[in-house]
Amino acid sequence: MLFSGKKFRRVRCENLDEMLSATQANEDIVRVLKSKAPIVMFTIKDEKTIRMDLDIEGKHMTHSFNFGEEHEMERKDGEKVKITYTREGENILNQVIKMPDGKIAYFRREIKGNEIKMIIRMKGSDLTAAIYYEVIE
Repeated sequence: MLFSGKKFRRVRCENLDEMLSATQANEDIVRVLKSKAPIVMFTIKDEKTIRMDLDIEGKHMTHSFNFGEEHEMERKDGEKVKITYTREGENILNQVIKMPDGKIAYFRREIKGNEIKMIIRMKGSDLTAAIYYEVIE
């Protein structure tokens, strides 16, 4: 996968505020999505495993996931979310996050060359938002 090991920084958003307001998204998701230019890197470890590194607001987080398996992660507030990553072909990553309050967020990352377009949907809404990232390394 050509994007594996490259760092990407958010450069712009479309319809994000509208979608988050309309869906009353969980405050943890809102904080991450609206933070100042997070840097993300996905590294494919093998056919089944991906590692995500996220630098956000001066903090570094690393998580490894097996494709197609639901994983539990603990948030800063101690609540647990369930996350599942799948991939389509070589350059599309899908992520589903199930919140403790029952809300579900869907993220589709389409990687093309040095850019990522992340499309976000929340269960129960027809609204979508897009966040664009560009490679920095």
